[in-house]
Amino acid sequence: MSSASLPLTANQLIGGTPTLTYFNVAGTKGRGELLRLFFHEAGIAFVDNRVQFADWPALKAKIVASGANPFGSLPVLELNGRNYTQSLPLLRLMADKLGKYAGSNDDERYFVDQVADIYIDWRRSWVTTLGGSAEALKTHQTEALPRCYAAFEFFLAKYDGPFVLGTDFSYADIALYQALNDDGSLESASLVAQYPRLAALAHATAARPNIAKYLEFRKQYIPQATPVPAKAASEPHTAPARSKTPRLLRGIRRLLATVRRALRV
Repeated sequence: MSSASLPLTANQLIGGTPTLTYFNVAGTKGRGELLRLFFHEAGIAFVDNRVQFADWPALKAKIVASGANPFGSLPVLELNGRNYTQSLPLLRLMADKLGKYAGSNDDERYFVDQVADIYIDWRRSWVTTLGGSAEALKTHQTEALPRCYAAFEFFLAKYDGPFVLGTDFSYADIALYQALNDDGSLESASLVAQYPRLAALAHATAARPNIAKYLEFRKQYIPQATPVPAKAASEPHTAPARSKTPRLLRGIRRLLATVRRALRV
């Protein structure tokens, strides 16, 4: 067989080797993890540039100044000298270049986009919990989470699973899996009882060969992020506690606000 007749690799189809820049959000969370999962599933080799929160303010200034992302947020994907931003549009772009993972006709592509957009609604709520607010977490868990999970469960019935398009895997499946991961719902016993189709999707997604290999790899080797507030709080006090603590808390709040803004869609 001549080289001209060999099938193109995934990296050839997308046009090269991308560099993904995103936070190391507890090692496995956030929008960047959608792209990491997708790249591993599709067999795309990429450079995984993980950013610690402490380094974000300086990097953000560079990203904005360079025009890589005037909005000043991550992820940013660099491919062949061009910068691409926003996680779901990036997944759609990669799926288009590969010719799969987004449906095989207009109706299927619309349906995949429809389900993926519900993930955006879920994420808009989830990101409010990152500051550690008990009230925000309670609101997310009692309002957005059940509303979005119920919608996912409803739409998964259309093609009778285990995936959004039945037996065909799509980028929307990765989005739903990641929502469960970020919520800490993957091992929840109530997930199977209340949302059996969603639980089946999570199981089937994690069992896909390339994803299964990556999940095992990240369990053993991906460094876990050290939250900035924990690091700041552990620093030795050089002033009386009464005067140091308010300044420390204000600094933590400012850092958390910066992180929340950067993580928003």
